[in-house]
Amino acid sequence: MTHPARVLVMLSTMQNVPLSIARILEYGCTAHASTKVTTWRTGEAEEATFADIGARAAAFAHALHDELGVTGDQRVGSFMYNCAEHLEVLFAVSAKGAVFAPLNKQLMADQVRHIINHAEIEVIVADPRLAELLGTAMTDCPTVRAVAFTGLSPLEPLVAHLPEGVEIHSYEALLDGRSTVYDWPELDENTAAAICYSTGTSGAPKGVAYSHRSIYLQAMALRTADSLAVSHGESFLCCVPIYHVLSWGVPYAAFMSGTPLVFPDSDVSAPTLARLIAALHPRVANGVPTLWIQLMVHYLHNPPERMSLTELYVGGSPAPPILIKLWEERYGVDVVHLWGMTETSSVGTVARPPSGSSGEARWAYRISQGRFNNLLEYRVVNDGHVVSATDRNQGEIQVRGNLVTGSYYHSPAEDDDGSASEFRGRHVEDAEEQFTADGWLRTGDVGSVTADGFLTVSDRARDVIRSGGEWIYSVMLENLIMDAPEVVECAVIGYPDDKWGERPLAVTVLHEDIAQTTQTAEELRDRLRSSLPGWMLPEYWTFVRDIDKTSVGKFDKKDLRTHLANDEFKVIALKGPGQTKAAAPEAAADEDPDEPTEPTN
Repeated sequence: MTHPARVLVMLSTMQNVPLSIARILEYGCTAHASTKVTTWRTGEAEEATFADIGARAAAFAHALHDELGVTGDQRVGSFMYNCAEHLEVLFAVSAKGAVFAPLNKQLMADQVRHIINHAEIEVIVADPRLAELLGTAMTDCPTVRAVAFTGLSPLEPLVAHLPEGVEIHSYEALLDGRSTVYDWPELDENTAAAICYSTGTSGAPKGVAYSHRSIYLQAMALRTADSLAVSHGESFLCCVPIYHVLSWGVPYAAFMSGTPLVFPDSDVSAPTLARLIAALHPRVANGVPTLWIQLMVHYLHNPPERMSLTELYVGGSPAPPILIKLWEERYGVDVVHLWGMTETSSVGTVARPPSGSSGEARWAYRISQGRFNNLLEYRVVNDGHVVSATDRNQGEIQVRGNLVTGSYYHSPAEDDDGSASEFRGRHVEDAEEQFTADGWLRTGDVGSVTADGFLTVSDRARDVIRSGGEWIYSVMLENLIMDAPEVVECAVIGYPDDKWGERPLAVTVLHEDIAQTTQTAEELRDRLRSSLPGWMLPEYWTFVRDIDKTSVGKFDKKDLRTHLANDEFKVIALKGPGQTKAAAPEAAADEDPDEPTEPTN
């Protein structure tokens, strides 16, 4: 008689201690107790230590429990700038077992209102300078019981900005006299520590709930040499706002590593950043490309006496290659591309060239979005089929892994005509279409991945210009146009065209001394002829003083399309494909029979 073979699974002998925010906090406050956190406030440096942050976080945790009634996984919001107090709230809420819910002050009031209602936020810690903005957003937010304002300003003038029935507290008064030691609970590492909302160009904001485990893994990943290399003693200037998930990972990694942190508070203008850098000498910094474009323009007119920065990490949108060149050539600073999404917990790729690469190969790695880390699986999908990893295969980038959300947060407030059941007159959905049946996140980015795992994003799927059956990548055009020394910024959107469907419109910011003329547009386009086929060259141009940005610092192309639809742009029309002469923006010109009638594959 034969017996079925026994399948034995050998278990490890290792202990299983939950990964948690509390562990990160306690370690940083002891091992790196004297490491500094500096807030640049009104031109002066306000210093605290990691031990100070931990003590005040503990006091706030007591206040949350004893004074504000936060005893479980209630959501606690923040409406603040990057400062030491924001760090205290971030740690206290999550380590206590509540859920940290930062609010993005750059969003529209109805978006903030929807997030408050969807997350069912009960307590908000806010900067008094944002009181009016918060009050506008808080209309019809039934779950909010209390708001605590930071600083020492009198509370009376702030009361008028908030709805009746909401308790008003002084954050400092809440902390005053309370114990600076807290018995942090041991939590299941898979419970939610924080929730952040992804906001697209349309539809309701979507919530991603991060576990203690995912945040811990994210922080560990940021410490590695092929990522941000957050390391002991290398001071980090955090310009990415804390209401974005990218900015959380750095403080967590810093508390693990003993990395001094520098926060710019409310002012990230180029002159202020220049003064901050000159005074505090940070070694690395993060921020959107536009921030470093503006700082470089400032330095061109006001050269720094010395440069402490060695690396600038840029995310949100691709950095123009000219920006990378300028920082490297003038100041020896490496601009390092990052790619990630709210849905991927922070940094998914980092553009560090492989060891030994040089010349054009090294440059190709640097201008890519970077190599995927080992916590992310990726694939490229074209017309429903997974294609092989090569720079010749374009498609939608899809990812999965321990740092990727498996769904969006479904709130009880969505159900039964609740406070978050509708947004702008439309029923709120969970956007299940963002996830494939086999568990992959559809990022919405179009691009390619090389055989060694380096991602190049060509465009957002919705921003690809479809002209005559061909794709024109707006990001590629933007980067090439911004290579011109006359150009400060450029965003490219589709311009309606009777013949081609749509053509590129280059919305361009020029340096002040450059004439906004047809000749300038011609010269800029001519520069592109060596890099692009003729049918890709933009024949429509408009010159503007500035370009609106989204809450993450990307070009707000939805806003640009609205301006275009409302006829608010003065559009210059040059000769386009199949034309013998320049056409008026609203009319097509005669065709040249000697030119191709449409782009071809």
